[in-house]
Amino acid sequence: MYKFSVLRQVSATIAGLFGTTRESRRLKRDKIKFHGLIETVGQNRLPREKYAKRIPISFCFDARGCKLAAVSIKSLLDASHGRCDYDIYCVVTDDVDKSLQNIITNIVDDSESKVYFLNGNNDFDKSYRAKWPIAVWYRLMLPKLLPNIDKIIYADIDIIFCNDLIDVYELDMGTNIVAGVPTQKNGYINSGFLVMDLAKIRAEKVYEKWIKASQSEKYENPDQDCLNYTLENRKLFLPVKYNFQARLGSRIFQMYSEIELDDLKHNLVVMHYSNYIKPWSNISARPIYSEIWWNTAHKTGLFE
Repeated sequence: MYKFSVLRQVSATIAGLFGTTRESRRLKRDKIKFHGLIETVGQNRLPREKYAKRIPISFCFDARGCKLAAVSIKSLLDASHGRCDYDIYCVVTDDVDKSLQNIITNIVDDSESKVYFLNGNNDFDKSYRAKWPIAVWYRLMLPKLLPNIDKIIYADIDIIFCNDLIDVYELDMGTNIVAGVPTQKNGYINSGFLVMDLAKIRAEKVYEKWIKASQSEKYENPDQDCLNYTLENRKLFLPVKYNFQARLGSRIFQMYSEIELDDLKHNLVVMHYSNYIKPWSNISARPIYSEIWWNTAHKTGLFE
C-alpha cells in the first residue's frame, strides 16, 4: 500500500525548490508526492448488465464554462459507455444561447443519454457571492428547478469522470440530505460533487433555509460554506475516490484511510481540478494529472 513517508516528503520539498515559477515548483513537488497514488484507473471494472434507468445528473455554468462542461460531460459518457445512461440537466445563465447549447447537445447526441437546459431562477439574486458568478448558487436551486426528481447527482465542470456513477447513485443515504467527500477533519465537504436528496430538501423546507442563509453571511466559498453550515449532521461522507483533489496536497494522506487510498489507486471515479491552476491553463502552469483532462478534451474537438 502507498504510504507518504518522511523521505518522500523531504524529497518533494527539495524538488520544489527548483523551478522558474511557483506552478512549476508545485508540479515537481506533486509528481514526487503523489507518485503511485493513482495507477490502474478504469482497468479493473467487472462487466455488468446495463443499468435499467437513466441517472439524473446536473451541471451549472455560464457561457464561459460551456466548453469545459462539454469536456466533463464527454468524460462522463465515455466512462459509462455500455454501463449506464444519464438525464443531464444543465442549469445555465442567459448568455448560454442556442449555439452554445449545441456544443453540449452534439456531445450527448452520440449516446443514449438525454440533455436538458434550464435557466436559473431569481431566488438567490441577493445572495452573497463576492468574486463568484451567480451560477455558483445554481446547484442549490435544483430542488425547485426539478420538482419531479427526488434524487440527483451534481458535478462541477472542472471534473473528469473515470468511472460510472451507478454505485454512488444507488447509495442508501438514510436520513442524510446530501452526500459528499470531506476535505476537513470536522466533516466539511466539498460541494463540487454531491448526491442530493431533493425530496427531503423540499419536504423539510431546506431550500428556504438556504436562501435565507445565503443572504445573511459573507462566506469564503459561498455555496459550499452555506451548504455545510446549514446541514451540520445531515451529510453522508463519500470515499475520496468520488472527489479526488490534488489541491489538498499532503493532507490527502492524513484525511483518508489506507483502505480509501488503495481504492482510489485503482478505482478513481471523479478527478476534480479544484485548484486555481487548471489543465487548460498555460502549458507551463498546468497541474499534475492534466493529461487525464486533455485525453478527453482532444476528443471533443473544442480545444487545440
